Formats: sequence, C-alpha cells, structure tokens
Amino acid sequence: MEVNQQKLHELEQLCTQEQPPAAMASCPLHINCRDVCRALAQGDFDGARAVYEKGAVFPELLSALCEEPCSGSCTRGNCGGSLRLRALEKAAVQFGNIKEKRMFLPKKTQRAAVVGAGAAGMAAALELGKKGYAVTVYEKEEKVWSSLEKNPLISEDMLKREQKRLEKYPITIKTGQEIIDLEALAAEYDAVVAAWGLRNTALNVKKEDFQLGETNRFACGDAIRAVKGRFVDVLAEGRRAAISADRFLKKVSMDAGREQEGVYITSLHVNTAQEGTVESELTGQEQEITREAAVAEAGRCLDCKCTDCTNACAFMRYHKGYPKKYLREIYNNLSIAMGTRHANRMINSCSLCGQCKEVCPHGLDLGEVIREARQIMVEKEKMPPSAFEFALNDMQYSNSDRVFLARPQNEGTSAYAFFPGCQLPASAPKAVEKAYADLRERLDGGVGLILGCCGVMAEWAGEKGQYREALEKIQKAWEQMGKPIVIAACPMCLRVLSEQIPGMECRGVWEALLNIGLPPSYRGQQKTMMMHDSCGARNDAKTQEQVRQLAKAMGYELQEGNYRGKQTSCCGYGGLAQISNPVVADLMTEQCLADGADFYLTYCINCRDRFQKGGAAAAHILELLYDTEEAYKRANPGYSLRRDNRLFLRSAVLERFWDEKTEDEVRVKLQYDDQVKRMLEERKILDSDIRAVLARAREGYSVRDLKSGLSIAHRQVGNVTFWVYYRETKEGAYVIEKAYAHRMTISNEGGG
Repeated sequence: MEVNQQKLHELEQLCTQEQPPAAMASCPLHINCRDVCRALAQGDFDGARAVYEKGAVFPELLSALCEEPCSGSCTRGNCGGSLRLRALEKAAVQFGNIKEKRMFLPKKTQRAAVVGAGAAGMAAALELGKKGYAVTVYEKEEKVWSSLEKNPLISEDMLKREQKRLEKYPITIKTGQEIIDLEALAAEYDAVVAAWGLRNTALNVKKEDFQLGETNRFACGDAIRAVKGRFVDVLAEGRRAAISADRFLKKVSMDAGREQEGVYITSLHVNTAQEGTVESELTGQEQEITREAAVAEAGRCLDCKCTDCTNACAFMRYHKGYPKKYLREIYNNLSIAMGTRHANRMINSCSLCGQCKEVCPHGLDLGEVIREARQIMVEKEKMPPSAFEFALNDMQYSNSDRVFLARPQNEGTSAYAFFPGCQLPASAPKAVEKAYADLRERLDGGVGLILGCCGVMAEWAGEKGQYREALEKIQKAWEQMGKPIVIAACPMCLRVLSEQIPGMECRGVWEALLNIGLPPSYRGQQKTMMMHDSCGARNDAKTQEQVRQLAKAMGYELQEGNYRGKQTSCCGYGGLAQISNPVVADLMTEQCLADGADFYLTYCINCRDRFQKGGAAAAHILELLYDTEEAYKRANPGYSLRRDNRLFLRSAVLERFWDEKTEDEVRVKLQYDDQVKRMLEERKILDSDIRAVLARAREGYSVRDLKSGLSIAHRQVGNVTFWVYYRETKEGAYVIEKAYAHRMTISNEGGG
C-alpha cells in the first residue's frame, strides 16, 4: 500500500468521526443539535444559542414552528426516546443571549430580487444580503410574514425581531407589489429568486440547485410544490436557492460539494450497546420549558460520535484524535521536504496490532498505514535513529552466534523443530527447556531446536532489509535441518514464519500438546483465569480455540474480557511501542487489564510480562504446564536479565541434550540498588554496556569526581556513548551510582 493523496482520501472516507449525527443529517437546515445539547447540558445557554443561530436562519420562528424531522432520527430514540430538540432550541433562544458582532460585508455590484416575503423568500433575501448583494424583496400583500400572522404560536413582536435581522444588510422590502412577469424581472436584475406561495402551477426547478433551466432565475419554498411544505423545509430551500444564485453570479460550479446540503443519511456509527435507557421528563408539546428541565433533557444526549476505535485503543486516546485526523498528520509528515516532523512520535507509538480495523464498523486499518509510513521514513532516511535502535540491536543479539542455535534432535534430520522465539527464552528459559525436553520425549520422529528471532521487530521498525535477513537466517537453518515441521511457541512467530517462509509448515505448541496430551509431570489446578488473546493471533481463530481447549484440559475455568478474539487489545509490546513510547505502552497495558480479573492467562510471553509489570497476576500457559510455581512468583525480567537468559538457555540445552559444554563468560560483578536499577531500565542501559565502559576505565580512561569520590568513565558502544558513575569495592565489585546514555561521538577518545 502506498500512502499517497488518492489513498489518503479513500481511507478518510472510511472514518466517519467527522460525519454529523443522524438527527443533524435529517434536519434540512443541519442545525448542530449535538453542540446545542453539549452547551445546554453544562448550563451554557448563551453558547447553545450561539450554535443554534448559526444554522436556524430565523431562530425564534424555527423554535416555535419546526416540525422536528430530527426527532425520528435521534439515536437516543432506541434507548429511552428521542430528545425533545425543539424544546431545547426554544430554551436556547429564551434563556440565551447573543452578542452582536461587527459585520464586514463583501462589496458586490450585482443586484438580486426576491419575489415573496414569506419564510422562503425572507430566508433567501437574508442569505443573499449576508453575501453582500443589494437585494429587493417584492411582496404582493401589504405586510411581510402575512401567512404567519394568524398562527397562535407566533407573536407580532417575534415577527418584528426576526425582520430586524434583515436591516443589517442591503435589503429593501417593497410590499403591495405583485410580480406577474418573472422573466421581465430577471432582465432587470442579475438574479431572481421566486418564493411566492402556492399557485395553480408549481415552478419546475432542478432539485440539486433550484435553478430554472440555465437561466438566472431560481425558485424555492411553496413556489415549487403543489401542497404546502413544512416550515423547516421552506427555510432551508430559501437559503439553498440563494446559495445557487450566488454561485451562478460568481460563475462557479452550481453543484460541486453540495451532496450533503439537504437531508441525507449520515454514515456516522454510534455504538449504543452499553447505553442505558434514559427517558425524557418532558411530556406533551410544552410551549414553556424551565432552565432546569432543559439542562436535564440535554443531559440525555448521547453526544453522538463514533468511538469504537478510541474506546479500544489507548494509543488513539493518548494522542487525542481519531483515525481521519491521524491519516492527515501521517500524510503531511511524509510530505515534508525539510523541517521538523511533528508526527514522528505518534507514528512510532502505534502497536501496529490491527485492533482498530476489527473494531471499526468500516474496517479502517490505521496500523497498516503507520507501518507503511515507517518503511517510507526508513527508505528516505527520515526515521529518527534513536526510535527503534535498541530493539533492533536486541534482535541482532538473538540472531548472533552467541545466542542463535539450530540443531536436529540427533544426527541427520528430525521430523519437527521447536521454535520458541526470542522473547520466551528471554523471559522464561526454564519453561522453554522443560517444554523442549517433553516434546523430544513424546513426539515421534525427533524434535530439533531453533533458537533465534523471526525478525518481526525489524518489520515493525520499517527495516525491510533487516527483516528479510532475519527470515533468511531462519530459512537457511530450517532447510539444513531437512525442512522439519516447525512447532512455534509464540503466536507472532507462528504467523510470521507461516506467511513469510515458502513451504514451511508451522504449528502452535498448544496444538502439539493437544494431540499428545498434557505432560506426565503436570499436576492440574482449579483456578479461574481471564483469557487474554495475543494480538499476534488476532486473525488465527484456530490458535485461539486450541489454547482455550488446552487450558480447560489443564483444569482452568476461563473468563472472557470485553476485547477478545479478533478485537483483542495489544499489551503494549507490539509495534515496539514500549521502546518508542513507554508511556503509551503502559496505557495499552492498563487497557488490557481494565477487566479487573484476579488472574490472567496468556499465550504470549510479552503479554504475561507486561501484565506483571502493570501489577496484575498473570501467567504464560507453558509456564503453567512446566514450571507452575515459578509462573506466579517470577517478576518481569529487565532488559539485561533477558539477554542473560537467552545465553543461559543456549548453554543449558547444548549441555543437556547434545553433551556440549560452553565456557562461562568471566564478568566483573555489578552492584546497584533498586532506584538505579529502575533508572537503567528506563534509559535502556544494559549491564553489558556498563561492563564495556568499565573495561575501558581499567585501561586508564576514567576521572575522579573529588566532590562525590566517584569515578567517572565513558565509552562509545555502537552509536551511543555511555557515562557511568561508580566506585570499586575491596572485593573487586563495582557499585553503580548513576549512568547516562547519549547519541554522541567524542573524537580522539580511544576505541569503542
């Protein structure tokens, strides 16, 4: 997918957040009822009136006479009855004050005429007057508004106040003058709008723009119908006919961009599944309404908007927007030739998990756009170097000669190869070792082992080259092992390997265990667990069901959260969110834990670890099978321990299963308290980085801070320079007090 302007517009159409509520779309004048209700619910009657006046043309008349077509479309109608919107609009007019604004009218030399001083004609005259045209209104009766004079809902003072609105503009009203020859009038004026009442023959206009043929004549209101129209319709038609006359005089398109000018069906999706029934306290057709009653009635408004994606996604809530807004930001960010790219942080904070597509009623996948944006940023060398470097270095470490391993069970080939991924060995190496031992023992044909990373972190980072390198390394090792069936213990690895390596048959470890049965050593437990689906298995219903079957066979009773299966939430690890924006990642974890369960069952180790970090009791299903006690007690390992665990696992399996002993690495001993430990974790400074600095310090590259008595040393490791404040104990250990990391190069400072 290419993020270009055409694609941007196509995707924008899928996001309905900026579409109006159903009640507003069904109103011919498109009164912003949502904002009126928002203001009234807060007791802001001035604000409500200001919103109402923008669209109502003649607010007092409309609030008294409107037939309320919006009522039948109000979304609240399904859960307690439609809002009494006309009553609310009446309250806005009655109790709200409007501030007079200074008018700056455009100067127009053209003149317009309006025939008829009823609702449609006066609306047309007002609209043309606002646009700066000199307007003359012709009315055959001796008074304007003559058709409204006998209406019991309308007072003479109200009519005078509404007529006074026209006095601000160059509008002249001539009463007692009947126009017989419309064509002759059109020859005198640049544009003419016919808005007389019902006659024997209705004028035939184009429905889209109210134009009579291709002439400078337009018609609206009861002049174009055989039976009397609704008050709200004729007001709207008067305004729309005036807009058409203006377009005609400007010689611009009569129809472009006017698709939603009249009544239409909105595409806005409003989820009312969780809304309770709240009935109106108003009864009958009240002509009087109190302030208190208006506030209460406005409080019933659902504030109609599409929030399915923002409700589900902490990333969207954090950045205070919605997909259409983010799409524009992404496109603008990619289009900048020079200068600061303000959307970089947002683009790099998404988990790319695909949940937005599943919860969106129109299937908009923002994550896929962000994935493409990251790749473009990398290709154009606009990706901030620090964004994902730490994660990419960790991936390279998993696939380095120190950690990577590919062995058949015995000499020759094996029918299967166990692939636990990179993060499960980093977090729970003992469970991986025990699971592999069990599979070797009970699966016929032999089970080999591949330790490494599938490369998805590079794909998340937009580094297509590194992604392909990681996959090719796995593919080469797999082919050399005789192309065995791969048993993956990570749902993300299962998906990536199945999709990206041609001919590779992959199965989940949960499927293998369902086929051969639970491990003989397993002792069942009776516990209720909240099942959390991995976002890596979002579209893998088979895996989701197999994990549940396995958990039930283990004796667990399962609960299901609000977001599960296809709609499951990302724990904050996906898309490298925890690397690029830890705050957003923590909010994603909170979203997953919002169900408030006592225990969470996962089949992704990253979910387990992030839930533990978030303060929840969580366990990975393999740990429950093979290392049950440790599963509940083990804390979320830090970055340095995760690296050490991968080394430990490789050494352990080589010695246990292939009788190969590896030499232990001699390391200087590091000591630091919990506060420093948290600081190192937040700054992503590894023990190996500190040891590299200390090694250089032992070569004489250090200074002493006389005030604190601490030694200070630095060293560039890769693209980052590390600074360490430390003291050495008599036993030869190093106590770390502070450490910093900066993307900087110090010249003439020796090797790194």
